Formats: sequence, structure tokens, C-alpha cells
Amino acid sequence: MPAGSGSSLAKCSANAVKFTLRSSRNAYEPGQTPTFLLTARNVSGSDCKVDLGPDSAVLTITPANGDDPYWASDDCPKGARSLVFRVPAEDSITYTVKWDRKASAPECATPKAGAAGAGTYLVEAKAPGFEKVRTSFVLEAD
Repeated sequence: MPAGSGSSLAKCSANAVKFTLRSSRNAYEPGQTPTFLLTARNVSGSDCKVDLGPDSAVLTITPANGDDPYWASDDCPKGARSLVFRVPAEDSITYTVKWDRKASAPECATPKAGAAGAGTYLVEAKAPGFEKVRTSFVLEAD
């Protein structure tokens, strides 16, 4: 659950918290919303806080056969730019991200129209000071 950003909790360090990322399904049929689960596991003996908002933890979705991200969580975030969560000692929290299959463009520029086509995609999460985590998923054809 989100902790107040003014919380006196220490920030989580890469030694204390390990991230994992998984897709809720390996493949999505047309009409299904791709959903990703970013889990922060605290292996230390004390609670800490981590910011999973778009200014700190960036998720990108890239076609497996391409280099340029199709969508990025920091391109044009709606809502809070900071989402601070308390990660309890020796426990974990999971942050869920849903993707509407639409492209995004940096600084809220107009993205390309339409929805992502069938194929394999890579989703990656990176937060400053932590190791990148990634997984893949498939958008199935009609």
C-alpha cells in the first residue's frame, strides 16, 4: 500500500530489495489487456520505501524484433508521478501495470495511431540504483 512520500522510512537499497517482473499471462488474445506485475521483495530485516511512480520506475514495451520502445510509462504519465510504497521487512509488494496496447510518445507528443500488432514483445522495468528486470509476452493474432 502506498506510504506517504514524507514518510520517515529509509529508501530501499539494491542490497535490501530485489525486483522481479512477470506478465500475468504468456500470451494475450485480441481484446485481452496485457497486465504486468512488478514485485519488490525486501530481503532485509527492516521496512523501507520504494518509489514505483513513472518518474522513478520506468516500464518499457518493445517489439522483440525491434530496438525502439513502442510504449514507455514515463512518456506521458497520467496521475501521480511519484508512488511511494512501504516494503515490509522480509516481505514483498506487487505493483500492477495494465497496458492498453497503444503506443506512447515522449513528452506527450502524438503517438502513432492504432494498437500494437501480433507478435512477441519484451517488457522491461528499471529504477535508478536497481538491476533492470525484464520478461516477454505474446500478442496473438485474430
